[in-house]
Amino acid sequence: MHTDEFEISLARELTVCKNTIKEIKKSLEILERKHNKTTQIFIKEIHCSTLTNLSSATGDGQTWLSCYESLKRWEKLECQYQEIFQMMKI
Repeated sequence: MHTDEFEISLARELTVCKNTIKEIKKSLEILERKHNKTTQIFIKEIHCSTLTNLSSATGDGQTWLSCYESLKRWEKLECQYQEIFQMMKI
């Protein structure tokens, strides 16, 4: 059993997730334009050890990786909230 308060709180959390994801994606887009490559290529290079020094000349490597990892965590959290929200509707 749930109350409207649970639903309101969950909706608020979903909004926070969506807004945070949107901001992280903006940050990733800036890095992609700056370095002329996609985040997927950057991550693949890391996993293939093509990039030996993440800090690089501009220091963007660590920031890029951190943003990517944060995005994945926030997307997972959003998915969990969506699942709970759907369960409440049943």
